[in-house]
This record gives sequence, structure tokens and C-alpha cells, in this order.
Amino acid sequence: MSSETDARPEIVAWVQAYAARTARQSELDAFVTRVDDTIMAAIPEIARDPALVRDLHASTRSQFQIFLSLLERPAQEVLLPPQAVDLALSLARRQLDLGVLLQVYRSASSAVWEYFTEVVRTADTGDLDRTDLLVYLWGHGGAWINGAVEQLIQVFSAEREATLQGAIARRSEVVHAVLRGEQVSLAEATAALGHPVREHHTAVVLWEDGEVVPDVLSRLAGVVGALGAALEASALSIPAGRAEAWAWLTSRTPIDAAAVREAVDGVVAEQGDPPWRVAVGCPATGVRGLQHSHREAVDAQRHALGVASTSRCTAYADVELAALVAGNEAGARRLVERELGALADPDPSLDRLRETVAAFLAHGASVEAAAADLFVHKNTVRYRVAQAEDLLGHPLSQRRTEVAVALACLERFGPGRST
Repeated sequence: MSSETDARPEIVAWVQAYAARTARQSELDAFVTRVDDTIMAAIPEIARDPALVRDLHASTRSQFQIFLSLLERPAQEVLLPPQAVDLALSLARRQLDLGVLLQVYRSASSAVWEYFTEVVRTADTGDLDRTDLLVYLWGHGGAWINGAVEQLIQVFSAEREATLQGAIARRSEVVHAVLRGEQVSLAEATAALGHPVREHHTAVVLWEDGEVVPDVLSRLAGVVGALGAALEASALSIPAGRAEAWAWLTSRTPIDAAAVREAVDGVVAEQGDPPWRVAVGCPATGVRGLQHSHREAVDAQRHALGVASTSRCTAYADVELAALVAGNEAGARRLVERELGALADPDPSLDRLRETVAAFLAHGASVEAAAADLFVHKNTVRYRVAQAEDLLGHPLSQRRTEVAVALACLERFGPGRST
């Protein structure tokens, strides 16, 4: 399509109305979901990393908003938002290949083409030729994607070059090799990392939500150091995104989640409600222990983000059941409905019943232990358990494991019975 056709007043008027309509929240949400689902289906490295998923959503949304604001101009100008740069930096810091970044935009290109085709097919275009509108939209969309890729290749390459220099780069390279499951010997890992790899590791993922400040990675590294000092542990950390760090707290004896939580509380008290949050894996030893505990910490982080939790510290040991079934959400929801029945209804008055049942089962059906955990009288526990059993339709001595798993899934996916 020529620039003269682009500038036709009737096309510009239609485009202005379309851009204003699409800038609404619901339309933006639908666009982001469609494009990002296509990208994540093609790139499992992003789909299984909660921080990258979050960066991807922010990048797609912000780019589309700016694109819409410039859409009426005859020539497409590419003004990349910082969120797009953040995604490229996060991919580079994870030592992913340039091909991953290129695949992001190839997948986006396919999704955007399908989206614009559907928009033009279903829209009220009046007397305008639908082909002219599609060529206009895709001409601008293709120009944006090509321009974005050109700019972000430079960002990605510069960051990869920076991270591949010096001791920090070597440490990051070895850590990522371990996390990928490559064969790294104990001696090689210990020498490259300068860290007692033979001992017990408890992995932590630290991140900040909201607006990112320039010194955020240094601040998170300082938190790791403070936690290591509080636990008398060796601390190893690497940057993992725009506002995220991966770390391991290592000691001759295992450091459990309760100890990490206590140390976190101490650091928080000193810093005065800082913006960072922590996910904690289970202790494990050796080279494989670095990998396994880290995977658990990432799963704990995914759980915390999935339930929109505001908890400062999320331990994998506390959410393991829900994390294990989270990959089959439909099945998990059916489990909740089947096992909990009316106990899963979205009634706030049922929250205490569910909390009591979870504590009761977690303590081996001990009324006394559950009462101590909940800071209530033993008779209160007995009364709530009886109420819950009425809703379940059977005593809690039956199907204990299934009910406990269903309660964990309910926390993960939220109350409300499926229809």
C-alpha cells in the first residue's frame, strides 16, 4: 500500500477509532493473552520461568499501548518502552541464546497477524475496503516488530558480552550449566564458584514487584549477604532478571525453611518493610543439590505469584502439594470440587473451617496440636472439624490425603466451585 493510501482521511479516521477502542483495559488484556500464549507455547524456557512470564506480559502490554498511540501516523515510529528492554536483558542474564529473543518476536509476528486479520474480518468497516485496512494495520505492525528486533539485538548482545567477562561471568556460566543438568564435577564446581559445593544448599529466589530502581540487583545481593550472615552460611548469588536474584545459602548442616524465614524476619526488621520477597527450596547436598533446591525455590515463587500472595517468604515445603499438581489446573479444580464439595464455596465464613481442617490434618489429626498452631481452644477445633465434616459428607478420618491436597489446590487456584 502506498503512503497516499495510508493517508486517506477515511482510513485514518477508522484507525483512530480502532486505537481508542482497543486501548481499553479489557481489549489490552485480550491482546496480551493471545500474543503471549503463542510465545510461551513456542518457547518453554519462558513458559516455565515465572519471572520471565511476568517480564513478557509487561513487554507485550507496554509495546502495544505505544504502538496504538502512534498507529494513525503514516509512517510507523518504533519507540521501545523500558519493559521491552527489561525482557531482553532478562533473557541475556539467563544465558539464553539470541535465538530465543528472535523466536519471541517471530511468534509475536504470527500472533499479531492473526489478531489483525480477525479484527478486520469482524469489525464494522463501512464502505472501506477490508484489504486496505489489513494492509495498513499489518504494515505498521510489521514495521514495529522489525524495528524492535533490530534495537533489542543490540541490547541483548551488549548484555551478553558484559556478563561473559570476568569471574562473575564464569560463576554464572557454571551455575547455569548445573541448573541445565549438565555434567559438572564437584571439584570443577567448587573451584569455579569458590563455594563449598559439597555441603548442604538451600536455594532462595529473591525478587521485587512494582517499579524497578537502578540499584535493585545490588540491593538484592545485599539481602543475600545479610541472610548468609544471619544463618552463618556461605552465600552464592547471581542476577537473574531485571529485579531478581538466584542464591544458595550453604552450610555444613541443613538450613530449613523455618530458619530462613526467621532470618528474613530479622533482615526485614532492620530494613523496615522493604519491597523484596523470597521463595525458598528444600535443603540438598552437592552439585545436584544446587539444581534440585533451586527448582523447588522457583516452583515456590511460581506458587506465590499464582495465588497473588503478599507473603514475604514462601517455602516450597509448605506449598509442595499444590505446586506438584499446578501443571494440571483442570484436574486440580475437579479434585477440589470432588473432595471438598460445599467446603470449597466462596463464602468468607468458611475460611476458618478450611484453615482449621488444614492444620488438623497437617498435625496428624491432633486436636491439641492444631489448637496450639491456630492459637484457639481445643473445643473450637473440635467444633470446626465437626462443621467441616458435615459439609464434606464424611469424617476426616477418611480420605485424609485427598482432602489435604484439595485444600492446598484450593489455596493455589482460589475458592469457588467449578461449574
